[in-house]
Amino acid sequence: MPMQKNQLHRLMRIAALLKENRYPNSKTLIEEFRRISVEEGLEIKCVKKTVLRDMKLLETEFDCPLAFDRARNGYYLTHHGWDFIAPALLDENEMIASVIGARIAEEIFPAPIKNKIRNAVDTLLQQNNPDFLDTANLQSLFILSGLYTNLNPEIFLTIFTGWQEQKCVKVYYEDYDGKVTSRYFEPHTLVFYQNSWYSKGFCRLKNAVRTFSLSRIKRAELTMFDFEPEKEIIKSVNTDDFLGFQKIKNVKLKISDHIREKLQALPLHSQQKFLKNGTVKIPSVSKEVLFPFLLASRGEAVLLEPVELRKELKEELKKMLSAYK
Repeated sequence: MPMQKNQLHRLMRIAALLKENRYPNSKTLIEEFRRISVEEGLEIKCVKKTVLRDMKLLETEFDCPLAFDRARNGYYLTHHGWDFIAPALLDENEMIASVIGARIAEEIFPAPIKNKIRNAVDTLLQQNNPDFLDTANLQSLFILSGLYTNLNPEIFLTIFTGWQEQKCVKVYYEDYDGKVTSRYFEPHTLVFYQNSWYSKGFCRLKNAVRTFSLSRIKRAELTMFDFEPEKEIIKSVNTDDFLGFQKIKNVKLKISDHIREKLQALPLHSQQKFLKNGTVKIPSVSKEVLFPFLLASRGEAVLLEPVELRKELKEELKKMLSAYK
């Protein structure tokens, strides 16, 4: 059937939300389409009547196994074997985003995930012939991710599948002392952080939230045990407190203009405050993050408070100097 491009965009977004088990409803979809119109420049904002018509279209024209969950107040798929097959109506900007996205995936994802992404984009390129490929040399587009850790592709795929299908994974994990223990782990999140892959989830052995570095997993086996993703675990993934190091509160630094620019680009905390006297207040930061930063600043960032932490840093510096005598 003839279809407008803005309608196709709405249907694709709805299908994606359904596939992700986000339980969309008319209200949330209207808000999502309004956000997309503002942030992405796609004119897909609409009213409730339009949303209901789109949902009906998915059912009648695309055989979508759609149902409504009153407890969650949203639509869901009665089975996930359904695929939304629609004509690829991608414009130049969308194709650029797809091609560049695949290029990034090649650098930060191990096989076979990066291969699947690459193949999906290659399929799009077979149906679309964007003009920018006539002049763009994608081999000169570099993503220096620094992903050089020995990450086993099979282990990554097992964790990825557990995260994707919400299945518990039995992992054999090596701690910092080299001891390997077997654990049943629920991978609630997948996180690419500081050029490494992590999963923050729930460890059934410790009965607590844990963050595992995927490079430390020696073996992984997918189980048939389901888990329900925890919103609190997902929300806890942020740059302020991801790895869970012990935090030092109310840190104050004296900084140069150069370090100020650096901290604006790469903050030590999302709520840090710059003061007029050339200092910055950091609500909380771990020593594992702060001390390397101070050493790298080469004296352009000086720790002022807390006093006890300043003393500890001085002792560490004395130890370093003694190694060069």
